[in-house]
Amino acid sequence: MKCPFAAPLIKTTAACRHAHEVVRRGGSEFDCLSEAEHARCEQVFAGLKACALAASNVEDDPTQMPHSLLVKIQSGGLIGLQRLLGESDADGRAADIGDLVTRAAASFGGADRIPYAALEADMTTFKLERRAGRRR
Repeated sequence: MKCPFAAPLIKTTAACRHAHEVVRRGGSEFDCLSEAEHARCEQVFAGLKACALAASNVEDDPTQMPHSLLVKIQSGGLIGLQRLLGESDADGRAADIGDLVTRAAASFGGADRIPYAALEADMTTFKLERRAGRRR
């Protein structure tokens, strides 16, 4: 089961006790070792994605959606969840994604009741690291 929050794990801006790194042809990916946690994270990611795509006026089409938007949804969404839980001093790093998602779902009475609209700015304003350009 592929982790829906793989980008922050790859960038090491987050960790998760349920994540297991798997090296494949395209590079590193992370699989989730817990079915229950994976289902909860998938549900939260779906809520984050629906909110961010609507705000960005982008369709949920893998051939049209920029990868950078998915990274902003994953990373900014985790930062937003921390902020909603009163952990804004967490320096933008999620110590355990599974735990954060579980606490957020419990705090709001379920993953479907998290106020995703309140996380919109966290996702849309998240700044991606710039890649080093080639010299000309």
